[in-house]
Amino acid sequence: MSLVSHSIVPVAEIAGYGLGGAMALAMLERLVPVVPSYALFIFLGTTLAATPADLAWLALAVTLGTAIGGTCWYGLGRLLGAERTEAFVRRFGRYIWLSERLYHSLGQRYQRHYFAATFIGQGVPVVRIYLSLPAGILRVPLLGFVLALTLGSTLWVSAFLLLGYWLRGTGWSPVTATIIAVLALLVIETAIVMACRRIAARRAA
Repeated sequence: MSLVSHSIVPVAEIAGYGLGGAMALAMLERLVPVVPSYALFIFLGTTLAATPADLAWLALAVTLGTAIGGTCWYGLGRLLGAERTEAFVRRFGRYIWLSERLYHSLGQRYQRHYFAATFIGQGVPVVRIYLSLPAGILRVPLLGFVLALTLGSTLWVSAFLLLGYWLRGTGWSPVTATIIAVLALLVIETAIVMACRRIAARRAA
């Protein structure tokens, strides 16, 4: 079974609705992280972008969807407040890959510079989903938050949509192309993490 086409969220079926389906999937990926974002965006790029113009419109729709999803997390944090959000993370965070340690780390980043934290955070898996929660709790300026969220998301989304668009020309099926790309990215990501750990260990020695 494919991670992309067979999941709790019927990705292929929703993508069949075109740009509206792509926007809905991007928003769902933010709210319910069932399918890894890079897998989703690569898949959308292989299936919905036949021309450069299609790719541009797709990037716009997906960026809008992911920005809406991120803003929803911001609103949730603002609505619940610090104490209730803390209790929520403590009780349910483990089920959505949001540990207390990660939650507190995100809050500390916002106390330094919210715009940079929001922008850079869009390129970090898992972090990009939940970074908006402490932003709402800390009541960072909404306009600046949405701007940073949109700019960062544009880069993250466009990179993987472009990869999917390029893989479309290989002749592989969308599912096969997505699986190969995700496996390659996981290998690269693992290599980078291991290299960083070795560098940190050498500096600490």
